[in-house]
Amino acid sequence: MADRTASQPRAPPSSSGSSSTGIDSSEEQSWDDWQDEQPTRATSLFSAEQFDSATAALKHDRQRFGVDVPLLASTLDFFERIRLINWIRAAKPEPSSLKRLDRNADFLQDDQYLKPVLQDDALLQYDFDQLSLPDAGENESGPSTSEQRSYTVKSIAASNQSNLPTTSTTPISKGTADLIDHLRAQLYDSGQAIDKLKAIIRERLGPSMGLDSIPLEDEADKGIKIVHDVGVDPERDDDAHYFDSYGCNDIHEIMLKDKVRTDSYRDFIMSNPQLFKDAVVLDVGCGTGTPLHQGRLLSFWTEPRTELAGALLSPLGILSMFAAKSGAKKVYAVDASNVIYKAQRHIKANGLGEVITVIRGKIEDLEIPETVDIIVSEWMGYCLLYECMLDSVLSARDRFMKPSGLMVPSQTSIMLALFSGSAMVDERVKFWDTVYGFDMSAMGEEIKDDAMIDVVDGKEVVSNTISISDIVTQTTTVAGLSFTSPFTLTANQSTTVNAFLAHFDTFFTSDARLVHSQSELKEGEVYFTTGAHGTPTHWKQTMFLLKEPIQVEQGAFGTPILFYRIRLSLTRCLHSLDFAKAGTVIDGSFKCSKNPENSRELVVEVTWTVQASAEGRKGSVKAQVWKVR
Repeated sequence: MADRTASQPRAPPSSSGSSSTGIDSSEEQSWDDWQDEQPTRATSLFSAEQFDSATAALKHDRQRFGVDVPLLASTLDFFERIRLINWIRAAKPEPSSLKRLDRNADFLQDDQYLKPVLQDDALLQYDFDQLSLPDAGENESGPSTSEQRSYTVKSIAASNQSNLPTTSTTPISKGTADLIDHLRAQLYDSGQAIDKLKAIIRERLGPSMGLDSIPLEDEADKGIKIVHDVGVDPERDDDAHYFDSYGCNDIHEIMLKDKVRTDSYRDFIMSNPQLFKDAVVLDVGCGTGTPLHQGRLLSFWTEPRTELAGALLSPLGILSMFAAKSGAKKVYAVDASNVIYKAQRHIKANGLGEVITVIRGKIEDLEIPETVDIIVSEWMGYCLLYECMLDSVLSARDRFMKPSGLMVPSQTSIMLALFSGSAMVDERVKFWDTVYGFDMSAMGEEIKDDAMIDVVDGKEVVSNTISISDIVTQTTTVAGLSFTSPFTLTANQSTTVNAFLAHFDTFFTSDARLVHSQSELKEGEVYFTTGAHGTPTHWKQTMFLLKEPIQVEQGAFGTPILFYRIRLSLTRCLHSLDFAKAGTVIDGSFKCSKNPENSRELVVEVTWTVQASAEGRKGSVKAQVWKVR
């Protein structure tokens, strides 16, 4: 085919009887016979008006009807975008109903909308991933105050360098801000794809190509210097891996599908509008505390409890959006992970951009212009304190929260019990005793050096469960998160104890008081447990496997009571005396502290003695250390 893009077209073919290639001249065409195809006219989605291009039509729909279709389509997959365009043309909805898109809408999964409603529809051929700056004349009056943003940026340079400013304020137009948001999100998606490709190459070709020693992630900071970054340190430390780990989608999918977790936050926030109305809220870790893969519905979002667009619950900023919907006048959503770029898109697409300000950076480096009424954060890790995010939340409390403010959640309690775990030991430890006829038992012993995280059977909890640490977030200190607590556990089954088992309970109260059980909660207050007898959560339970298992005897719990009748001669009454067998008692102390080698990890040391039920005497003191990592 002729090259029609050249700046100087070639001369038409010779008019001689035959060409040099032997093709008859009657079959040849002159350049005058070539004509460009007429471009397909693009029709508005909400009127019959036509335009020279799809871009012009979409711009018209945004300016006249207030519907930004590229923004709505930004989190949809290819087929969902086609369904959206065809559904709008077929159903002709009111433009006002499309300013926020319900990702759970049936039409997004209905294949009848894969068939074009309008023949040669230019919008079906439009590349929604392409971005362009708004025309200069699109908003002749300039961006209004509400359409401008300014973010306070703390200089990365050391604060003692007086020749460098510590803060700056830069106003940008709404159109430019939208473009920046799209670019950040696209960069984030590209980074995810590159990381997956690196992993595949490393797995399949690493040994043969000598890639084993090459780090999977670049050692340089991957963050983009943007106007609302704060304290982005190019040096990698214990925090770097932590924040990078929250940059992938899978971890957020796991957390959002955790119905216990997400429902508890939602129920407390949405059930207490009197607390959130006109409040200033700080969401610490708005991204790390919760993106689903695009195009995938949220399994927990089956009940119409909020008006947030399901399309954008994939998913960052979810707690900030709850707070905004419950009446907060201002929400600061802060996170140091790159995934916050998607949070910003989700918040904006749900129509909450005027209420929620998204800031990327460490909370310790944050500066905001006002104190806050409420701090909400999902900071809990395995065994409650793994990842040590609570340190940052407490820092935010001390710097920004009013004395009368409220922490959400208000209390967490670490719980401890004895655990049989025979099936777990058989599967994870004894497996190594004989592997294809070889003794690999040393591997099994190493397993007992680290805490094991898994969902266990509540029937294998073989003692009472006690609290070893009650953390009231309103008053606790960072120093108080390293603790030593005594405990006494009494066996209620005759079995072998292979582990101490830990989980945590969480309370959402309206007045930050200390509570000891769910029965003490008032109306509108919320509780959830991560224990083995509750609904499984992504936190699971934490097992501290024993190198020397403990043999215990059944105690009073569930023991049939022996009745003896004694006839008293004077009163001739019958009395019942209850004799209950005492179970094996384990006394000890539980010490929890940060790992000096990695401040995000924990070191747990337990010392204990066993008091046999029959003899009533204690055995020797035992001790063991585990890492939670």
